[in-house]
Amino acid sequence: MRRTTPIAHILYAHLFPSPTPKDPTTFSHHLARDLVPEVRIEVATFYGDLNTTEARYPGLDYCYPPHRMRLSRFKHHARLFAAFDALRLTNQELQDFCCWEGTKWARERYERDEGVTVPDTTGDNIPQFVDRRLRRKARCEAGAEMEGTITRKTDIEVMLETGADADADQEMPDDDVSEKDELEEDLQTSPSPSARILALWEAGGQLPPDLEQYLKEQCEHDGWTGRSFDLRAMMAADNAAVGGARAAAT
Repeated sequence: MRRTTPIAHILYAHLFPSPTPKDPTTFSHHLARDLVPEVRIEVATFYGDLNTTEARYPGLDYCYPPHRMRLSRFKHHARLFAAFDALRLTNQELQDFCCWEGTKWARERYERDEGVTVPDTTGDNIPQFVDRRLRRKARCEAGAEMEGTITRKTDIEVMLETGADADADQEMPDDDVSEKDELEEDLQTSPSPSARILALWEAGGQLPPDLEQYLKEQCEHDGWTGRSFDLRAMMAADNAAVGGARAAAT
């Protein structure tokens, strides 16, 4: 069933139900003032310049979703497409109606008049879509095939220890022996009993009977019984006493 009212009148009434002095008076006025300038901005933005035939005749199709998406960035075209959908205009009606600059109608007319075909390079830089599931499957199959052809060889060396080697490993390391010798030498040359006690305590050794008796006497003398005491303080006091005795002797 064909519409008896022109589509331009229907669209204008839908877009401007209550026109104001600032609104266009007709759809043709709206087209020249608002829609065509938006088309020119889109073409200049998309192609960069008008040096090619494709840029001068971009062939925008108002029934083609990608073209509609590009033009929907502009407010007047967004309202126009919403009116197309609200009025349920068919694709044939839109093809017959959308006959202005930059549209598919303008390109087809140029091609017919000039006897040429305008190249469409819009999707030249877009790679062909490949389902990622197919690519994953191909990689898995390639990996399985490579695993079937690759062999791995590992050389393992085992070292066996004899009884003599094991006994040697159980002996005390040289570092421990040297530390023990140094500790004994420090204890023999230490200037005071408290220094010997501190050295044995830090090394985790046991006190000989004479040092235990000395420690007991010092604790009772200084009132440290039952409480913690400071070995370094005791060592400092002993060193001071030894120094005073040496001074008095000289």
